[in-house]
Amino acid sequence: MTNASEALSNNPQRANRLSIILMLFALLLAPLSLLAAKAVVPLVFAAALAGGLVLGTSALPWRVIDRRLAGAFALFIAWCLVAAWWSFHPADAATLALRVGVLLLVLLYLAGLVRLLDDRQRKRVVHGLCLGFAVAAPIVLIDLLFGMPIFGLLKGTAGGGNTNWQLNRGVSALAILVWPLAAFAWRQGWHAAALLLPSAFFALTLLSDSSASMIALGAALLATAVACFGRAAARLVLAAAVVGTLLAAPLAVDLIPRAGLDQGDMLPRNALHRLHIWEVVSDRIGERPVLGWGFDASPDLPTAGVEPFAPGVKIIPSHPHNGALQIMVETGAVGILFAVAVLVLIARRIDRLGSPAMVFAVAMFVTVLGIASIAYGLWQSHWLALAGAAAAMFVAVLPAPGPKEAGQMTAQLLGSDGRTTEP
Repeated sequence: MTNASEALSNNPQRANRLSIILMLFALLLAPLSLLAAKAVVPLVFAAALAGGLVLGTSALPWRVIDRRLAGAFALFIAWCLVAAWWSFHPADAATLALRVGVLLLVLLYLAGLVRLLDDRQRKRVVHGLCLGFAVAAPIVLIDLLFGMPIFGLLKGTAGGGNTNWQLNRGVSALAILVWPLAAFAWRQGWHAAALLLPSAFFALTLLSDSSASMIALGAALLATAVACFGRAAARLVLAAAVVGTLLAAPLAVDLIPRAGLDQGDMLPRNALHRLHIWEVVSDRIGERPVLGWGFDASPDLPTAGVEPFAPGVKIIPSHPHNGALQIMVETGAVGILFAVAVLVLIARRIDRLGSPAMVFAVAMFVTVLGIASIAYGLWQSHWLALAGAAAAMFVAVLPAPGPKEAGQMTAQLLGSDGRTTEP
């Protein structure tokens, strides 16, 4: 049986069909992330299924996906399934863990399909992403400047619903997707555009209510500046991003009250609310530090005797608004070790990239971790789908492997000792 790389090289029509499928996926990614975030999940599944059908049996998942990264994800999900046993709702928790595991596998498969394309086909995919971003970004700008006329019309506000939080999800999505575009612009020789695009979008986030996007993108711009000093500096940024993700919330819980920043109007109300949530969750972590309270147990953690942040406000909402704390409180120290292993593997793949692609990949890594540390519940499907899809788009920006690297990639996919320089 031929492998996927040989199937594409021997059948240009299949390669073109796959690139068209992935181009359509890239075209729809940014607009759907803005206007219908939950639609990103079926979009990912549709692209992966259609791409797999085009290649046939030569593109079975174990021939295409990054095996080591898939193994790390599998170990993490396996522990989540174990931790579901002592959750408050074991059956529901186990079902959610399986759903998350399937989605992660599909995302790895999608990235694997992108890796099979040559430079011309990858460029077609990135052109789709550029066009989709060019549609979504002006909508964000117009809505932020003029009171959300487009988004409000499409989503409907006649019933008094507030669309601000929904627009924030789109802003966060574009804050991540801007980095593959910047990397592509640099590769095309448009260096000024590559540097201005993320900075311009950061300025745009300042008009929004998305504090997560502001902080994450601001940190990513700083990370970009540091990573430009060389590979050693980029590695330092990657390490700091992983460690900072684990320590940001506990340090904030400890340092902000000591500094008196929680008094008066020094911090916005939503920041104070998150600080209150993190404090309660940190206390629960201390009660069960090794095994946690059970997968997806965050909404039901005991809060007896805890004063709510405000009247009528749930002490712990559906998630802690911090990915690291969510893993710690639900799956304990064991779960956090598996999560760190996943992040380290991703960081190692970023480290293998050539410069300047590595610099932009570091920036996207920091952006994703920054938003995950402030905003979304870690198990929300649309959030995982967006982060994984953005990673697949970044693969499309990278140069396709030459004949030697392609042979190494094929050997890796087939389980030999070959190594690849691709992420």
